Amino acid sequence: MLKKISNSLMGHYKKSKLSANDTSLDNCLKVTHHMLKKAKYCFLVTRGEDGWCNSRLVQPIIDIDPQNPSHFKIWVGTRSDLKKVDEIWNNPKITLAFEDSREDANLVVYGNAFIETDNQIKKRYWRPTWKLFFPDGPKVDDYVAIRIEPIKLEILNFKRNITPEPFGLKAAKLINKNGEWHIA
Repeated sequence: MLKKISNSLMGHYKKSKLSANDTSLDNCLKVTHHMLKKAKYCFLVTRGEDGWCNSRLVQPIIDIDPQNPSHFKIWVGTRSDLKKVDEIWNNPKITLAFEDSREDANLVVYGNAFIETDNQIKKRYWRPTWKLFFPDGPKVDDYVAIRIEPIKLEILNFKRNITPEPFGLKAAKLINKNGEWHIA
Protein backbone atom coordinates (compact mmCIF):
# COMPACT_ATOMS: atom_id res chain seq x y z
CA MET A 1 0.00 0.00 0.00
CA LEU A 2 2.82 2.41 0.92
CA LYS A 3 4.58 1.68 -2.37
CA LYS A 4 1.39 2.45 -4.30
CA ILE A 5 0.97 5.79 -2.48
CA SER A 6 4.64 6.63 -3.05
CA ASN A 7 4.38 5.86 -6.78
CA SER A 8 1.21 7.95 -7.02
CA LEU A 9 2.87 10.93 -5.31
CA MET A 10 5.95 10.67 -7.53
CA GLY A 11 3.75 10.46 -10.62
CA HIS A 12 1.81 13.53 -9.51
CA TYR A 13 5.06 15.44 -8.84
CA LYS A 14 6.47 14.50 -12.26
CA LYS A 15 3.26 15.45 -14.03
CA SER A 16 3.09 18.84 -12.27
CA LYS A 17 6.76 19.58 -13.04
CA LEU A 18 6.38 18.63 -16.69
CA SER A 19 3.27 20.81 -17.05
CA ALA A 20 5.21 23.75 -15.54
CA ASN A 21 8.34 23.06 -17.63
CA ASP A 22 9.71 26.31 -19.04
CA THR A 23 12.74 25.87 -21.25
CA SER A 24 12.22 29.17 -23.02
CA LEU A 25 15.35 31.17 -23.80
CA ASP A 26 14.35 33.95 -21.40
CA ASN A 27 13.74 31.58 -18.49
CA CYS A 28 16.90 29.57 -19.13
CA LEU A 29 19.02 32.74 -19.18
CA LYS A 30 17.26 34.15 -16.11
CA VAL A 31 17.84 30.92 -14.16
CA THR A 32 21.44 30.73 -15.42
CA HIS A 33 22.11 34.22 -14.05
CA HIS A 34 20.38 33.32 -10.79
CA MET A 35 22.53 30.22 -10.37
CA LEU A 36 25.74 32.02 -11.33
CA LYS A 37 25.12 34.85 -8.87
CA LYS A 38 24.44 32.38 -6.04
CA ALA A 39 27.43 30.14 -6.76
CA LYS A 40 30.24 30.28 -4.25
CA TYR A 41 32.31 27.61 -6.01
CA CYS A 42 32.33 25.57 -9.18
CA PHE A 43 34.56 22.99 -10.83
CA LEU A 44 36.91 24.12 -13.60
CA VAL A 45 37.75 21.34 -16.03
CA THR A 46 40.71 21.54 -18.43
CA ARG A 47 42.36 19.00 -20.73
CA GLY A 48 45.81 17.80 -19.68
CA GLU A 49 48.71 16.98 -21.96
CA ASP A 50 48.14 13.30 -21.21
CA GLY A 51 44.60 13.54 -22.61
CA TRP A 52 42.90 13.25 -19.20
CA CYS A 53 40.55 15.94 -17.99
CA ASN A 54 41.65 17.74 -14.82
CA SER A 55 39.08 19.20 -12.47
CA ARG A 56 39.56 21.59 -9.58
CA LEU A 57 37.31 23.59 -7.28
CA VAL A 58 37.50 27.34 -7.96
CA GLN A 59 35.76 30.50 -6.77
CA PRO A 60 34.16 32.25 -9.75
CA ILE A 61 33.48 35.95 -10.23
CA ILE A 62 30.45 36.54 -12.44
CA ASP A 63 30.43 39.61 -14.70
CA ILE A 64 27.01 40.18 -16.30
CA ASP A 65 26.66 43.15 -18.65
CA PRO A 66 23.86 45.29 -17.12
CA GLN A 67 23.06 46.79 -20.55
CA ASN A 68 22.75 43.35 -22.15
CA PRO A 69 22.29 40.57 -19.57
CA SER A 70 22.68 37.84 -22.20
CA HIS A 71 26.36 38.86 -22.36
CA PHE A 72 28.33 37.58 -19.42
CA LYS A 73 31.79 36.35 -18.55
CA ILE A 74 33.11 34.28 -15.70
CA TRP A 75 36.44 35.05 -14.06
CA VAL A 76 38.71 32.90 -11.92
CA GLY A 77 41.83 34.06 -10.10
CA THR A 78 44.81 31.74 -9.70
CA ARG A 79 48.57 31.44 -9.54
CA SER A 80 50.39 31.84 -12.84
CA ASP A 81 52.55 28.75 -12.30
CA LEU A 82 49.77 26.22 -11.77
CA LYS A 83 48.94 23.35 -14.10
CA LYS A 84 45.53 24.76 -15.04
CA VAL A 85 47.17 27.87 -16.53
CA ASP A 86 49.51 25.77 -18.69
CA GLU A 87 46.58 23.59 -19.77
CA ILE A 88 44.55 26.67 -20.78
CA TRP A 89 47.50 28.03 -22.79
CA ASN A 90 47.63 24.66 -24.60
CA ASN A 91 43.86 24.28 -25.04
CA PRO A 92 41.53 27.17 -24.15
CA LYS A 93 38.36 25.04 -24.30
CA ILE A 94 37.20 24.57 -20.70
CA THR A 95 34.15 23.42 -18.77
CA LEU A 96 32.72 24.88 -15.57
CA ALA A 97 30.30 22.77 -13.52
CA PHE A 98 27.94 24.40 -10.99
CA GLU A 99 25.59 22.63 -8.58
CA ASP A 100 22.78 23.85 -6.36
CA SER A 101 21.39 21.10 -4.14
CA ARG A 102 18.71 23.39 -2.66
CA GLU A 103 17.15 23.75 -6.09
CA ASP A 104 18.02 20.27 -7.35
CA ALA A 105 19.90 21.96 -10.14
CA ASN A 106 23.06 21.92 -12.14
CA LEU A 107 24.57 24.22 -14.73
CA VAL A 108 27.42 23.32 -17.06
CA VAL A 109 29.20 26.11 -18.89
CA TYR A 110 31.41 25.35 -21.88
CA GLY A 111 33.64 28.17 -23.00
CA ASN A 112 36.94 29.54 -24.13
CA ALA A 113 39.38 30.69 -21.46
CA PHE A 114 41.94 33.46 -21.71
CA ILE A 115 44.78 34.26 -19.30
CA GLU A 116 44.83 37.95 -18.31
CA THR A 117 47.99 39.49 -16.83
CA ASP A 118 47.10 43.19 -17.05
CA ASN A 119 47.21 44.70 -13.53
CA GLN A 120 43.98 46.68 -13.94
CA ILE A 121 42.07 43.59 -15.01
CA LYS A 122 43.64 41.52 -12.23
CA LYS A 123 42.64 44.17 -9.68
CA ARG A 124 39.06 44.33 -11.02
CA TYR A 125 38.60 40.55 -10.78
CA TRP A 126 40.03 40.07 -7.32
CA ARG A 127 38.48 38.95 -4.04
CA PRO A 128 39.88 40.38 -0.79
CA THR A 129 39.88 36.90 0.77
CA TRP A 130 42.51 35.87 -1.77
CA LYS A 131 45.05 37.90 0.25
CA LEU A 132 45.49 34.64 2.13
CA PHE A 133 47.15 33.21 -1.01
CA PHE A 134 48.55 36.44 -2.45
CA PRO A 135 49.59 38.63 0.51
CA ASP A 136 50.84 41.40 -1.80
CA GLY A 137 47.51 41.63 -3.64
CA PRO A 138 46.46 41.28 -7.27
CA LYS A 139 49.29 43.19 -8.91
CA VAL A 140 51.93 40.52 -8.28
CA ASP A 141 53.27 38.49 -11.20
CA ASP A 142 52.28 35.14 -9.73
CA TYR A 143 48.56 36.07 -9.80
CA VAL A 144 46.56 35.92 -13.05
CA ALA A 145 42.89 36.24 -13.90
CA ILE A 146 41.25 33.67 -16.16
CA ARG A 147 38.46 35.09 -18.34
CA ILE A 148 35.92 32.56 -19.51
CA GLU A 149 33.61 33.39 -22.40
CA PRO A 150 30.67 30.96 -22.45
CA ILE A 151 29.71 29.41 -25.77
CA LYS A 152 27.38 26.60 -24.64
CA LEU A 153 25.20 26.04 -21.55
CA GLU A 154 23.41 23.00 -20.18
CA ILE A 155 20.93 23.66 -17.38
CA LEU A 156 18.58 21.52 -15.32
CA ASN A 157 16.69 23.09 -12.41
CA PHE A 158 13.75 21.35 -10.77
CA LYS A 159 12.78 24.25 -8.50
CA ARG A 160 12.67 26.73 -11.38
CA ASN A 161 10.96 24.33 -13.80
CA ILE A 162 13.71 23.62 -16.29
CA THR A 163 13.00 19.91 -16.65
CA PRO A 164 12.91 18.85 -20.32
CA GLU A 165 12.14 15.28 -21.35
CA PRO A 166 13.37 12.74 -20.58
CA PHE A 167 12.41 14.06 -17.13
CA GLY A 168 15.46 14.77 -14.98
CA LEU A 169 17.83 13.02 -17.35
CA LYS A 170 18.42 15.70 -19.95
CA ALA A 171 19.32 19.36 -19.56
CA ALA A 172 18.13 22.32 -21.59
CA LYS A 173 20.90 23.37 -23.98
CA LEU A 174 21.77 26.86 -25.14
CA ILE A 175 24.32 27.84 -27.78
CA ASN A 176 25.93 31.25 -28.26
CA LYS A 177 26.07 32.14 -31.97
CA ASN A 178 27.59 35.48 -32.93
CA GLY A 179 27.05 36.88 -29.43
CA GLU A 180 23.39 35.82 -29.13
CA TRP A 181 22.01 32.88 -27.16
CA HIS A 182 19.73 30.31 -28.82
CA ILE A 183 18.02 27.16 -27.61
CA ALA A 184 19.87 24.19 -29.11
